[in-house]
Amino acid sequence: MATNKILQEYGTQLSFADHATDFDNGTPSLPATAANNLIIGTPTEVQMNMSVIADANYWQSAKTATLVDTGTAFPIEWVFGAVFEHTATPAAGTTMELWWNSSPNSTAASGNSGGASGTDLAYTAAGTDQLILIGTMTLRNTTTNIDANIGTIVMPYIYGSLVVQNNSGVAMVADADADNIYVVATPRIIHIQAAAG
Repeated sequence: MATNKILQEYGTQLSFADHATDFDNGTPSLPATAANNLIIGTPTEVQMNMSVIADANYWQSAKTATLVDTGTAFPIEWVFGAVFEHTATPAAGTTMELWWNSSPNSTAASGNSGGASGTDLAYTAAGTDQLILIGTMTLRNTTTNIDANIGTIVMPYIYGSLVVQNNSGVAMVADADADNIYVVATPRIIHIQAAAG
């Protein structure tokens, strides 16, 4: 009797960073410090300048598609990880929060949840109750924090944008040095194949 194995594989990651200015070293763009690398393969780069997030403030990314290849098929489940670098050492236990604006519309300003703009700029906290909470990174007492598994969400639509809140008590590292600040979203794709034998 034939049997199948249910496995998982990675799809193309999304990389949220200041690709226009700071996070631009190489193809694909990688963090300046090799030990801070969460990137698999060549991700889709999405503009998001997180270096400007002051304490207790929010920032949103440009809108992106979550397609795997072509057409309208897209992965259901996405795992988010991040590297955040601050100007000073945050207190242990402070946080960074990640949210997702899910949208059925490819136009930046259309079909957004929570008043998101679909562009790389500041975001107001008033709309987060209409966003999907991805998860919270609890920070250690160090300027650079890495968490490869902040949260996993199911994507209801093809398009969307990321919102990040800085609850660290300190500002993010300056714009000119934001080459270790980024978020990755990794799609987990179910892969069914015939078992050997």
